[in-house]
Formats: sequence, C-alpha cells, structure tokens
Amino acid sequence: MSLDQVAALQVDERSYSLAAILRSAVLRGSFGAIDDYVAHALVASFAEENGIAVGQEEIQEAVNDWRVGNGLYQASEAANWLAERALSMADLAEFARMQALTERVRKHVTAGKVERYFTEHRSLFEAVTLSQLVVNERGLARELRFKALEGELFYTLVRTYSIDESSRLAGGYIGRKERAQLPKAIEAQAFGAAPEAIVGPLEIDKKFYVIKVEEICPAELNGDTRARIERILFDEWLAARCKEANVRKPALWTRD
Repeated sequence: MSLDQVAALQVDERSYSLAAILRSAVLRGSFGAIDDYVAHALVASFAEENGIAVGQEEIQEAVNDWRVGNGLYQASEAANWLAERALSMADLAEFARMQALTERVRKHVTAGKVERYFTEHRSLFEAVTLSQLVVNERGLARELRFKALEGELFYTLVRTYSIDESSRLAGGYIGRKERAQLPKAIEAQAFGAAPEAIVGPLEIDKKFYVIKVEEICPAELNGDTRARIERILFDEWLAARCKEANVRKPALWTRD
C-alpha cells in the first residue's frame, strides 16, 4: 500500500492522505504536520464554499517566495532540492497554490475587522523604548537612581555598575518594547512615565532594576500593525472553524 492510500486525516467528510500531509510538511519546513494540514484543509474547504480562487501569477509569486526562503535562486537548485526529497514540481505548485489561497482567505475573513480590533485593543500595540540598570541590592539601585536624577549620565552608570551583561555594553539600552514583552512591574511604571523619566528601583527575581524611559511610542495602525492584527484575527477564525469542524485523527497520530 502506498502512502497516498493511507488516510491520515478526515475533516468533515473529506479524507486526506499521509503522502499529501508529508509532502506539505517537507515543503513547509515544519513537522507539526497534522495540525498544519488541518489548517490547510479548513482553508481549502472555506475557499471552495465561498468561490475564492487564486491565479497563476499569485501561485508563481508564492513559488518565488518559497525559493527565496530556502535559498534556491536557480531553477536547477529548486529541482534538485525537490528530487532529493522525492517531490515534484507539481507538489511545489500545489503547495504554492495553498499558500496563495491562504493569503486570499486571510484577507477575506479579516476584511473590515482590523480597525475595530485596533480600537478595542489599542493598548496592546503601545510601546516604550527603554534602557535599564540592574544590580543585586536595593540600596545601591536607589543610590544610582538618585545619581542619574542629579545629572550623572545613565549609560555611564550602567557600564560601571550593571550586572546584566546583555545590555551593559550598550549602556543599558534594550530597545522598543510592547506591554506584553515586559515584566508587569516594569510595564506599570514605564507606561505611566514621561519620556526621559528614570523609575525604580523595581524588584524582579531578586534583582533590582532602574529604568530610563527613552521614548513613548503611541499605538499606530500602520502596515506592520495591520498585518499583525490580520494574523491574530485569522488565527482566531481558524481556531473557531477547527472547533466547528468534525476533525478526526487516526490512531497513527496518537501514542496509544
């Protein structure tokens, strides 16, 4: 029996072969194969239900993106890569079609929803640019904050006293951070401060932080933020559709 004859997944009333799933996994470069293919199947069925299709130009663009992502700039390199993995150009074309179709479906299901999501979750996209000084003693942290407030250069204090090697040589600079990227103690202080403010000491994991707020970055619905929100909405849509679908995974995907 060939792998094309082994049923590895059923979504609603449609079955998918083990060979198809493995081909997709190799081309994707990820072996969360079954979950990836569930998403693939749900996107395909939704596109079919709603008359969503992609043209040859979109498929070719997806092929080009895949080749660049894998460093295969010559057609011969791509052909060799596929041959070494027992894949064909037809397999790549189908993979690219699904990549392009997924992008079409993403745009379809998120249309008109990005602005509302941004309005309701604006604080998630706010950011601050920070520098930090980290020491082992609260008293020392308090003393160094006072020195900074009195005019000593923050980055000089960092280079002299900070124990955090990942930021010390950069004068404590840790860059642009959104709320979710910061410990709660720092988030609460940093987002309530004005630019150039120096706050602390803040205790985190038995270390004491003095934080300099370099810049406040208000949330902005630019291209990057829009793309992130589309991904969030699409992932939520996929999760909901997966719950609604009748997804059955044969025993070969389980340990028992």
